Amino acid sequence: MVEYFKVSSGLKNLIGSELITDNYIAVFELVKNAFDASAKKVIVRFENNYSGDARIIIMDDGKGMDYSDLIDKWLFVAYSAKRDGTEDYRNNLKGARYYAGNKGVGRFSCDRLGSSLRLITVKNAKQAKIESLKVNWRDFEVDQKEEFYKIAVIHDTLEKNPYPLKHGTILEISGVKDGEWDRDSFLKLKDKLSKLIQPNINVSNKGEDFQIILEVPEEEEADKHYLEECKKEGKQPIYRDIVNGQIQNFIFGSLNIKTTKIISEIIEDRKFGSVIKTKLIDRDIAIYEVTENNTYEYLRNVDIHLYFLNRAAKRTFTLQMGIEPVNFGNLFVYKNGFRVHPFGDPRTDPFGIDSKATQHRSNLPLRNLIGQVDIFGDNPSLRETTSRDGGLIKNNAYIELEDYLFEKVLKRLQKYVVDVTEWGVNDETLENLSGDDYKKNLAKFISNVTTDKELIDIWYNKDILQLVETKEENSAKKLVRNFKRIASETNNNELLGEANKIEKRLLSLQNAKAVAEKEAGVAVEKNIQLTKELEDQITETLFAKSILGTDTKEVIGLQHQIDRSTDRINRRVVDLVNAINRGEHKNELLSLVEKIGLENKKIATIAQYVTRANFNLQASEITADLISYIKEYVHNVFKESASYRQNHRHVAIAVDSGKNKFKTTFRPLEIIIILDNLFSNSVKAGAKNINIILDIKNNELTLRFIDDGKGVSDDILPKLFTLLFTTTRDQGGSGIGLYQVKQVIERMKGKISVNNKLSKGTEFLINVPK
Repeated sequence: MVEYFKVSSGLKNLIGSELITDNYIAVFELVKNAFDASAKKVIVRFENNYSGDARIIIMDDGKGMDYSDLIDKWLFVAYSAKRDGTEDYRNNLKGARYYAGNKGVGRFSCDRLGSSLRLITVKNAKQAKIESLKVNWRDFEVDQKEEFYKIAVIHDTLEKNPYPLKHGTILEISGVKDGEWDRDSFLKLKDKLSKLIQPNINVSNKGEDFQIILEVPEEEEADKHYLEECKKEGKQPIYRDIVNGQIQNFIFGSLNIKTTKIISEIIEDRKFGSVIKTKLIDRDIAIYEVTENNTYEYLRNVDIHLYFLNRAAKRTFTLQMGIEPVNFGNLFVYKNGFRVHPFGDPRTDPFGIDSKATQHRSNLPLRNLIGQVDIFGDNPSLRETTSRDGGLIKNNAYIELEDYLFEKVLKRLQKYVVDVTEWGVNDETLENLSGDDYKKNLAKFISNVTTDKELIDIWYNKDILQLVETKEENSAKKLVRNFKRIASETNNNELLGEANKIEKRLLSLQNAKAVAEKEAGVAVEKNIQLTKELEDQITETLFAKSILGTDTKEVIGLQHQIDRSTDRINRRVVDLVNAINRGEHKNELLSLVEKIGLENKKIATIAQYVTRANFNLQASEITADLISYIKEYVHNVFKESASYRQNHRHVAIAVDSGKNKFKTTFRPLEIIIILDNLFSNSVKAGAKNINIILDIKNNELTLRFIDDGKGVSDDILPKLFTLLFTTTRDQGGSGIGLYQVKQVIERMKGKISVNNKLSKGTEFLINVPK
């Protein structure tokens, strides 16, 4: 014996007000139905909202319905002609059949908005009739034992259409709750509607825009008053603060934000089948593009666009949009042109980006990203939950989508932003795309990208990155290997030619570099040997004037000259390596070697004098009072050096230590390196006064080095101790000094920090434990 399910009238609540729990989602569902009906325009109108008997009217100019459509489709619960392929269709950006919805329950959103519905529809056909349905949703709530199909819905054929509409559908929703809608909720609805439709969706409709119009007659006066106030104050009206009017789609690309973005697409390729194409763009300049095999089982026709937002980009966004990104929303998901909730809701993170950001400092948090994921075509595995604010069903396809987002898109954006351009999430300065550090980092980055075994093609910007001129020789070698592998696997002759070209140029540069470095190496080796000899000669008694003979005092002054010559040799070596990498002419390289040799001769002469003076105390480390050592070096060596007397006597140097003593073990030469580099930076900054304050606290020496120079700006503060970073290259700065200072202090188990908030000048704060 066969039996059948019976369906209670309570089903209405399950697929109506209890399923669609949000008024905004309910409006969205009805707008999506209008779009699926091939409407060019839909009007969402609120009447009598503040005067009683409020009602909502949603009117579209779509294809409409006839009687059979009403009976066989609209009144057929959970049936969707879109899903079984009998419905007409529109083309999306990918040229495929698609709909905004296909579950067959969106019409029950009317139950969420009001207690009664009057539907009027006219089919886009000759001699079409004006059909009408009346539904009282409360009739379904009287008795749950009553079967669903027995609750009456009133049909009528009208003689005249009460609305000026040739074809389409009108939904009159009455019984709207008092106080359900006010100006704030209308503005919020407008904002949400602007993000409902993927902005480029109109491109797919051959120029036929889909317009959404919001009409609230009772808010027209307030809109008018707002516009008048803006005119009085000379302010530009903000779209989002006006209730009435056409909904404007938010378009990421229209924001003139000079930042980094990455675009990735899963598409079908005639030669390779399903592939992933990923392109990275920095400040409107294409950096690289890769094509790789799509190894995902369920993902097809998916695009991801991600923008990086640093502090400056956030300000630009806020200025243009009238709202901060964190309050706008960050990562949106669209399926067939319509937004999937809650992706993109402000301060929500369904993908868990923030949780990954807390695991590693180089991972970008959600607040520094904005963008969208677009899903096209049927893609049945990537489908929304029946509850319209529940996002996508968490199945294997969703797991692949997350992996695609993190591994193929976000990770590459993060690597570029953090490792290549070296500007953090709060940094407002961008690394110049022609800078040596940028090119070196980019070469390493692209060489790592090409190691992916699924890669089948790569393009990079040769105007920015001349790989064979980078200092990252290892990266260039890796690129040659990977280019050849990819070219072999894909029969890409162009890529093979590029690999051979790089390899040939790299070999030529290596030969030139070997010759130049051999000539420079002699001077560098002598410099290292003399530095060691000097370190052996300095001890605590170095500065005790009362027990030093005249010849030895002369030697102490010469020590400063050795240190300066050493610094010059270091700078010349850096210049030499850069010149080699740039492929400079041999005469330029020999000129730099000659300058290194000259400084080397100066040191050799001083070393000979030291030997004649019989001055070698055979000590690299000493245990002594470090405070006394610093004081005596400043007063008896630095201030008595020829360099100071001839060039810097206008700089006043004072040391204040009170009666403090700090006995510890240290290397004298390292203390001299710290002080000399700090003195040199202050002089280059135009300082007239330098104060050194020495104090002891918690068994730790604190050295405050304060000058009244031009100071250090916030934008360069994070880079101050970076190797080869300098703002005084025109004054002979090499970018080595402060880096060396930090290295020395850290070897002493100490710390160095910078205070740039003085009214004038800079303070370096050094802490050294015993």
